[in-house]
Amino acid sequence: MKVNYPKLKVIHAVIGAALFTAIIAGCSFGPETQSRKIPESQQQNLNEATSSNEVGVGFGRVYLQRSESTGGSVLIGVQRTISSDPFNIVQVLLSGPTKTEQDAGLRSAIPASTEVLSARYVANDLVKVDLTNEIFRATGDDLVSSIAQIVLTLCDIPGIERVIIVVNGEVNEWPKGDGSLTSQPLTAYNFPGRVISSQPAFPAIVNSLNE
Repeated sequence: MKVNYPKLKVIHAVIGAALFTAIIAGCSFGPETQSRKIPESQQQNLNEATSSNEVGVGFGRVYLQRSESTGGSVLIGVQRTISSDPFNIVQVLLSGPTKTEQDAGLRSAIPASTEVLSARYVANDLVKVDLTNEIFRATGDDLVSSIAQIVLTLCDIPGIERVIIVVNGEVNEWPKGDGSLTSQPLTAYNFPGRVISSQPAFPAIVNSLNE
């Protein structure tokens, strides 16, 4: 029997093309027409996926005091989970340092018995804080640090630039960083040099022209 080779080649080509099309269709990256159950081994634990390594770390900061070996003290900003409400912010500050922060040598110069009666906006950039008279249990440098803690903590919130502090509704004079007294609203600039800067140290500048 005589075999027609050209026809046989055509048949082989048709079969090969059909097989290639079937393979490509099985490996398609297009959208699936039917839902497919994902094996449990490939499913992600949603609790693990939504957990954060920054639990307890908020966008706000409160300022606490640390004593230096020189005998002076500085203020350091530590992160807290707080809202932008002035009353909440002052309450968190008055709660003092955590156990970990205490172990790191941080404390609050604000007397522990001090309470906040109110803290609210009285202008776009001005917050008025009303405290109980226990604040006066702080004296000397501790009183300066106490006021600085309140002012710096509130002024760390965007939009707050000035803070006026009263006691039981009455206006008082408060010490600024240079020791002078004022009954006017206070700003972060009234306490220069009392806060450790969070800015990194600048690298040394090398004058390559002289080399």
